[in-house]
Amino acid sequence: MQQLLTWLAVTAALLYWARSWQRSRTPGLLAMVKALAALDAALVLGTDYGSPDWLFGIPTLPNYLVHALTLGAAYFLQLFVLYLAHPADTVPVKIRSRRRILVVAQLALGVLYLLGPVRGSLPGITASEGDHSFVVAYLAVFELYLGLAMFDVVWVGRHAKDLPRGYLRTGLRLLRWGGICGLAFVVHKALYSLAVSFGLNPPWAEMGNAGVSRALTTAGILLLMAGVTVPAIGPRNQLRRNHRDLEPLWQDLITYAPEAKFDAKPTRRADITDRIRQRLTEINDVLVGPLQPYLDPAVYQAALASAEHDAGHGEIPAPAVAQAVTIAAALTSTNPVVSDRRVPFPSADTADYRQESAWVAQVANAYARLTRIAPNHEEPHRRVIRPA
Repeated sequence: MQQLLTWLAVTAALLYWARSWQRSRTPGLLAMVKALAALDAALVLGTDYGSPDWLFGIPTLPNYLVHALTLGAAYFLQLFVLYLAHPADTVPVKIRSRRRILVVAQLALGVLYLLGPVRGSLPGITASEGDHSFVVAYLAVFELYLGLAMFDVVWVGRHAKDLPRGYLRTGLRLLRWGGICGLAFVVHKALYSLAVSFGLNPPWAEMGNAGVSRALTTAGILLLMAGVTVPAIGPRNQLRRNHRDLEPLWQDLITYAPEAKFDAKPTRRADITDRIRQRLTEINDVLVGPLQPYLDPAVYQAALASAEHDAGHGEIPAPAVAQAVTIAAALTSTNPVVSDRRVPFPSADTADYRQESAWVAQVANAYARLTRIAPNHEEPHRRVIRPA
C-alpha cells in the first residue's frame, strides 16, 4: 500500500508538471519533469515482483538501477530548487559543480557495482551485506550524494518563514520537511551500515514494509511531491475561482457589446490560463471600447469617497467598489460623458494576468453585490441598456 500510494503521488505529479512544461518550456519546469520521471521509473523498478531474478537474471540489477535513477532524480530536484531560489540567469554557473559531482558519483556507483554486487553474486545491495567492502563503499557513495541533494532542499526551505503567507511559503515548508526526511534516511542508512560492518545487528528492520528506510522514503517522497505541487496547483485553483467570479460582470458586458466576444469559445477542457485570459480580454475590450464614453470619472470619484468610508463591502478594496459602481452606472446610461479624465481599468498595480484576474474578480464581486446578482450564478439578471 505504501509503494502504491507513493507511486500514484509521483505519477500524478509527473503528469501535471509535464503538462505545465508543455505550456511553458522553462528550465525549472524541465528539471522537475526529469526529476519526477527518474523517480517514477525508480519506484517501478524497486517494486517487489516476487522473483529476485526478474530482470535479466541478475538479482542486484534492479537495486543498482533504482540507485542510479534516484541520484539522477536528486540532481534534477537540486536544479529545480536552484531555479526556485535564484534568478534564472545565475543558475547555469551554480549547476556546473553539481553536475561534476553527479558524474563522479554515477561513475563511482557503476564501478563499485561491478566490483562488488555483480562480481560477488550478492542477492541484494543492502546494509545487511555490510561485510562486503565494495558494498559498503557503494552505499557510502549513494548516501553521501543523496544527503548533499537533500541538504540543498533543506537549505532553500529555511527561507519559507521569510515569505508572506501563501502557496509558495507552504510549498517550501513541505519541501523542507521532505528534505529532512531524506536526510534522516541517509543518516539511518549510514549508521545501520556502520553497525552491521562492526558485527552489530540493530533490533529494528531496515528494509521491507515495516522497515525504517521504507517509512522515511515514503514520508519524504510524499512531502516533496506536496512541496513541489502546492505552489503550482494553488495559484491555478485561484485562477479557476477568479474565472467563476468574473461571470456576472462578463455576462453583462458581453450582453452590452456582443461584438467583443470572441468567435472561438474555449472548451471546458481548455487550460484555465487560456480561458481566463480570453475572459479578461473580452472584459477589457468592452471597457476601453464601446462602454468607455459612458464611464463617468465623477461617478468614480464619488463612489471611491463613499466606499472609503463604508465598511459594508468586507475585504473588497474601495477602488474595486468604485470601479464596479462606475461600470454599473455606465451600463444603464444613454448619455456619453464629456471629460478629459479616464477611469483607471483594471488597475495600475496589476503586472500580469494573474494579478489582473484577482483584481477584476474583486470588481466583479462588488458589481454582483451592487446589481443584486449572486456571484457564479449561471443566469444573472440583465439590467444593461445598449445605446441606440
